[in-house]
Amino acid sequence: MDDWVVMSPKRWKLREAIRAVNEVMDALRVEQHPDKTFIGRISHGFDFLGYHFSEHDLALARQTVERCAERISRLYEQGADALRIGEYLKRWARWVRSGLDGRTEVMKPHCVENKMAKSCFSLL
Repeated sequence: MDDWVVMSPKRWKLREAIRAVNEVMDALRVEQHPDKTFIGRISHGFDFLGYHFSEHDLALARQTVERCAERISRLYEQGADALRIGEYLKRWARWVRSGLDGRTEVMKPHCVENKMAKSCFSLL
């Protein structure tokens, strides 16, 4: 496991957690990737493992839907038939729903601009 999220109600608790994380990573001789390390307020929201977390909501990240559309386009260009593409979409939709505890109101359709991505969204 190499993806972490640490949330804290108070800044001083967060500082303690950061110190502990840094100690563990130093002991394991592992480095944090500067582009993948974010420290900020949850009220601004953040994307993590394909989902968008905010202060009051969990939703599907826009980039996740766009990547689904890219994958479908790639499958089509490689000559995949409708059955193969349908199977991919079925597995993708199952993964999305499992992370959102079965909720289908995962994101607002106007957040998605790509026509193919809207197709991915419509499956949910």
